[in-house]
Amino acid sequence: MRLALAKGRLEGPGWRWLAQQGVGTASRSGRGLIWTLRPAIEVALVRGRDIPGLLRQGAVDLGIVGRDVALDSGEDLWLSEGLGFGLSRLVLAVPTARGAAGVPLRVATRYPELTRRWFAARGERVEIVAMAGSVEVAPALGLADAIVDVVETGATLRANGLRLQAVLLESAAVLAARPGDEAPVLAAIGYAGARDGLERLADYAADA
Repeated sequence: MRLALAKGRLEGPGWRWLAQQGVGTASRSGRGLIWTLRPAIEVALVRGRDIPGLLRQGAVDLGIVGRDVALDSGEDLWLSEGLGFGLSRLVLAVPTARGAAGVPLRVATRYPELTRRWFAARGERVEIVAMAGSVEVAPALGLADAIVDVVETGATLRANGLRLQAVLLESAAVLAARPGDEAPVLAAIGYAGARDGLERLADYAADA
């Protein structure tokens, strides 16, 4: 069984979570990207946004990834309940100087699908400006009227003259698997949480 763990802020807590499950140690050693933690279990350290595609292709059997990233991918995935780390919110933020105006016309984001569906569910049409990073500077550069991005404390928004206007999604690290394949891989790591978490981007849009 091969498990993909998202690099970055989920990496350290992810290793500790695996150790709590009895799979491996609380941190990685060396500079490799694939580790054998115990017989028949490998962990691959990859970009979070690659995990949904790796699952679809069958390259990995299970992923530890942010719920926001999993849903924005558009892939049909089984998602577990939150694992208790990687807590964040996907929010709509506008310049502090902007008054209580209506719907922004251009929205910069790293989450184009979630953003598009959130506005569409409200009957609002906006231009999505897809960005790979530094989304918070888009309004100051004249690229967008607002942003949709992940925040933890909101300090970065305030530092860039932005204020929160709406919360699109509460996110956390989750387990992700191909629908119907989750039972054996969850058993392999001793996961005892809820197992009825099939979630799709379309489901999110319906609940938005």
